[in-house]
Amino acid sequence: MHPHRPLAVTATALSALLLGAIALSGCPTASSVPGHPTVAVIGDSIESGTGLRPAEAWPALVAVDRRWELENYSVPGAGFVEFGAQVDQAIAHPVDMVLIGASDNDLGRNVSTVSAAMTAAAERLRTALPHARILGFNALTGQASDNDLAPLNEALRDAVTAVGGHWLDLGQPYRGRAGLVQNDGEHPTAAGQQAIAAAVLERLDDRV
Repeated sequence: MHPHRPLAVTATALSALLLGAIALSGCPTASSVPGHPTVAVIGDSIESGTGLRPAEAWPALVAVDRRWELENYSVPGAGFVEFGAQVDQAIAHPVDMVLIGASDNDLGRNVSTVSAAMTAAAERLRTALPHARILGFNALTGQASDNDLAPLNEALRDAVTAVGGHWLDLGQPYRGRAGLVQNDGEHPTAAGQQAIAAAVLERLDDRV
């Protein structure tokens, strides 16, 4: 795991980032700003920003930094068995990139069943979006162990790379870190979301 790159911490910079994310979250369509990449995110409550404003979730923060048109289809409580509806949304409109993450919501489920759902999702995305970049990333969590998550992360990595996509190993930017985890022990605070965004930006620099 590499150390993540911190986001700008000045009040002015953070204010501008959040205001931009708020504006971006209100964009009506994926293609409303010509020339800006359109990016779909498929994930769970970490990506949707449970407990926070949508503009504070890491996908919105990264989108502002990279000037993306963001379509965040993430759903709290969803795992890959439920990701089919999110995939439907992602392929319904042209996008330039899809970010899709493993989820600790799949812990306790049959790994073969989850793996098959991951393979099906990756293949559907590639078939419907032949020219889009597909980037998978590991499950982000405030509680689960790396050992427990490893089979899920490995299955998604294999599914994504099998269709020509790339894998982003984000580590666990907020787990167990004071001030970065909400009182429920699972979801990141606004500062935790910023830590995730910094890790994503660093890995994107490596991959995209």
